Amino acid sequence: MLTPSQLSALQLSQPEADKASSSVGCGWRFSDGYTAVSATFLTTVKNGLTNTYRQNAFGYYKDGYFEPTVVSGFPAVLANTADRRSQGQVTMLVGVSDQTEMVVLIQGSPGSNATTAATNVTKAVLSTMQGT
Repeated sequence: MLTPSQLSALQLSQPEADKASSSVGCGWRFSDGYTAVSATFLTTVKNGLTNTYRQNAFGYYKDGYFEPTVVSGFPAVLANTADRRSQGQVTMLVGVSDQTEMVVLIQGSPGSNATTAATNVTKAVLSTMQGT
């Protein structure tokens, strides 16, 4: 999902494959040895990011956060049912096609900027995916 130069630039460890049968993804650790990140393509989700918007319309994220954004030209949403961003945790969902969604999770330390980390990893994975 990431090239050796991207791993180096982001200060990430070598990838660990996600063994889940319903998804394709990898996990890494940042050079601090504590912060973990994973990027997973949900290939069995029908309607991709549309489902996330539907969940929000029905109040699924009412106790957390739902913030639409765009990353490298792809529609994305920062969203979770609980807001733990100040604790270094963030979830980014990216619509990579009408039927496929990528989820980037950051598990960091309190006070870290997990949103920036999620955005940077997402940009790098999308760049690899596009061959740029």
